Amino acid sequence: MQTLAMAKHAGKFIITKIQGEKALSRRLSEIGMTRGKIITVLSGNQANSGLVIIFQGQKLALNASMAACIYVASVSDPAQATLTSLAKVKLHTPCLVAKITGDKAVRQRLMDMGLTRNTLVTIDKVAPLGDPLELNLRGYKLSIRNFEAQSILVQEVDVS
Repeated sequence: MQTLAMAKHAGKFIITKIQGEKALSRRLSEIGMTRGKIITVLSGNQANSGLVIIFQGQKLALNASMAACIYVASVSDPAQATLTSLAKVKLHTPCLVAKITGDKAVRQRLMDMGLTRNTLVTIDKVAPLGDPLELNLRGYKLSIRNFEAQSILVQEVDVS
């Protein structure tokens, strides 16, 4: 796993885990910095001097010790990434929603349920016959049909 302190270059990252003191974890969650959120690094951690990030439209400066508690995975540009259908993703593989295709009514319903771009999604369970799928996103569980999962294009996130 990569920590935010290991980020030596600018780019987009997704938070996979926050580990550290209870007070630090609570403070970060109070400002909305939780698992699944996107961070844009403006200046990397050069010589452990800290880094500058953009989080939810705000520029923040983090010192190296705070950044070492935030585990992240790199997010590549959706135009360059290989997109696969959510129905083809293996169990417990974290991925980001890149695009929702299909009928307008189905797209709108899926977006109303929280499946929007750059949302971290994992498939938790699959029914014995493969339909429906139980997803974990935004801190809750959602069951969708296989044909709906086929219209959701995702990008797998490497958290190792």
